[in-house]
Amino acid sequence: MQITLPVKNKSTTFPFCQSKFIRYITGFIVLFLIACEDPKESPVVPDYFPVTAGSYRIYAVEEAIYSTGNKEPKTASWFEKEEVTYSKTDSNGVSECLVSYSVRTKPTDYWLKTKEYKAYVSIDKVMQNKDNELITSLVFPYSPVVKWDGYQHFSMNDEDPRYGHLFYYEDLDQPQQIDSLYFPTTLKVTERLDTTGPVIYRLGYKCYAAKIGLVMDVQTDYDYLQNNGELVDYRVIDKGVRRVRKIIGYGK
Repeated sequence: MQITLPVKNKSTTFPFCQSKFIRYITGFIVLFLIACEDPKESPVVPDYFPVTAGSYRIYAVEEAIYSTGNKEPKTASWFEKEEVTYSKTDSNGVSECLVSYSVRTKPTDYWLKTKEYKAYVSIDKVMQNKDNELITSLVFPYSPVVKWDGYQHFSMNDEDPRYGHLFYYEDLDQPQQIDSLYFPTTLKVTERLDTTGPVIYRLGYKCYAAKIGLVMDVQTDYDYLQNNGELVDYRVIDKGVRRVRKIIGYGK
């Protein structure tokens, strides 16, 4: 059967099956064009632990050591440099890099390489093997509700200031100014926070900047002075250590 469609001043004849086929093709093309539209872009997750070979970071370090019987701490300062000397990714997507660690006392001194350590970035975490101790520095995804035992592979007892504390994230994707250096996207990993008690003071945290890595490391552990179990005055430091590492340079 044929259907004749009227057209002004002219008649055109189409087979019914051909008309149906054209409608089918038209619908298919529309669906195809919709499917080919760019999907909504997923948010980009900042890379807070880059492992690019040749990248380096330089830190200024200040340390104060308090010891029983001494009112004033013993202080020291120096510089540290960490450089990724090589990086590779295996078939499982795990990235491994070797980091060269060097120190010097003054900015004019030559760098003295003292050790190397490895870092591993897998689908769910970042681990670093420093001084034969494996620490879980970061876990994925980044979230303020995530907590983890960064020292789960350490051998430590309850006398270690780091014992029994869980890591967690704070200040996700926030800008930070460290002296003259500005970082638009950073996060903070709090390792321990016990600063209000009358007997001890525990504070440990690290800050990471996107595409750079570690930019700040603060480690403070004090025991307050006691005499026969009674506190001497208010928060008089008996013993402990405070060490602060701040980034002062980076590049490739």
